[in-house]
Amino acid sequence: MEYKEGGKEVESTVKITRTQFENGGSEETRVEKVDGGYIITKECRYKDDKGEWQWKTEKSVSTEDPTQEKTPEAIASRLESVLKNLM
Repeated sequence: MEYKEGGKEVESTVKITRTQFENGGSEETRVEKVDGGYIITKECRYKDDKGEWQWKTEKSVSTEDPTQEKTPEAIASRLESVLKNLM
């Protein structure tokens, strides 16, 4: 493979969560950590009213990790960890 001058290799981390439904449908969420944030891709496979299979893909971006818990306790724990590292 040929690279342009000045190009660089980029490493990313991807977390995939997949749910399989009894009717054969599925929902898959991929969260990819990239420089400056996260790319979230949600793919759904489902049957429509006519019984035909449909696919739907949604992409979004976020600066916050969508896989982290958003409960007050989880946020307080992360804040405490950051504060300890600053001291």
